[in-house]
Amino acid sequence: MKESVGWTRWALFWGIALGGAAFDLATKTLVFSRVGPPGSRPVTLIPNILELHTSYNRGALWGFGRSLPNSSLVFAGLSIIAAIAILYYLFVHGGASDIRLTAALGLIMAGALGNCYDRVLFGHVRDFVHFHVDPIGFDCAIFNFADNMLVAGAIAIMFIAVKPEHPEPSEPVLEQRSVSSS
Repeated sequence: MKESVGWTRWALFWGIALGGAAFDLATKTLVFSRVGPPGSRPVTLIPNILELHTSYNRGALWGFGRSLPNSSLVFAGLSIIAAIAILYYLFVHGGASDIRLTAALGLIMAGALGNCYDRVLFGHVRDFVHFHVDPIGFDCAIFNFADNMLVAGAIAIMFIAVKPEHPEPSEPVLEQRSVSSS
C-alpha cells in the first residue's frame, strides 16, 4: 500500500497548477485586450527579438495537429485525460512523495489547464509571445505562458529521471588498520 502524502504536497501541486493557470489566463486576457485580435499590429518589446503578436492556435505545440477535424476538442480531451493521469500518479500511486516531481507535474497541470480552458471556451488557444532573432534568421512559433509551463515541467521531469532525489547510500567501508606489535 502506498503511503499517503500530507496536505503540503496537495497545496504545492494545486498552488502551482491553479496559480500558473491563472497567470496564463490573465496574461492572455491582458495582451489580447491591449494588442487586439490576430491581424492587429504587433507590439515590439525588444526590437528584432521579442514582440507581442496575437495568434490563434487550433493545434498543440507549434500548431501540431491543427488540421485534424475538431482539433481543439481532441486536444482538450487529451488535456483532461492527462490531468486525471497526473492526479492518479501523484496522489493515488504515490508520486507526490517526490517534491520535485510534484512541482514539475504542477507546472504541466498549469499549462494543460490554461490551454484547455481556451480550447473549450474559444475553440482555440490564444498565443501572443513571438520570440525571433532577426539578425540570424531565427523565428520561433508564437506561444503563451501555458506552453512555457508545459515545456518547463517536461524538462524538469527529464532532469528528475536522470538524477534521482535520494541516491542509495553506499555501504560504509571499514578501514582495517594493521596493528604492529612492538
